[in-house]
Amino acid sequence: MPLIYQEQHCHLTLREGVEAYHAYLRSLNRKIMVDAPGSRLLFEHDATHVIFGLNTTLEQEAALDTWVFLGCRFKWSYIREYGRLPELKALYAALVKECGWVLFPRIYWQTLGMKWRVLRRTRRMTEKWPFQFPEAYLDDPIADLRARHGIEILSEQERYVEHPIVWSGEY
Repeated sequence: MPLIYQEQHCHLTLREGVEAYHAYLRSLNRKIMVDAPGSRLLFEHDATHVIFGLNTTLEQEAALDTWVFLGCRFKWSYIREYGRLPELKALYAALVKECGWVLFPRIYWQTLGMKWRVLRRTRRMTEKWPFQFPEAYLDDPIADLRARHGIEILSEQERYVEHPIVWSGEY
């Protein structure tokens, strides 16, 4: 089922989109990771789900990685901090425990077409999305932000995976 921010011309503000994303996580009984005081790293990651129109299936997380690395402006040192978060390490450990290491090549293979489409879309962007975006962006409509940066999100059909990888999401 598509989420409201997965519409190209979504009328919500970025703030409302992130709230909708968090509501989606709660509906799945997923943990919403919270930033440490003075940090916005997790919030900024959640905002990339919204701006690029993706949910949290493993396949769409893999597509998001491609959007971030090719379609965002960021500092490597800042992005590395994301991988060092204890919550993320716990999530990966639970994922490997439940699905095994073979999961990673499977995800890559299953999302190759989606990643290719994302790569082409990042090449057509007029401006890379700033991973550390200005606070004022929170009150801008998602459609306006996408138009400003030339972001054309994947359609529901382009996000479709015939045999999605299922895991409990518990960690």
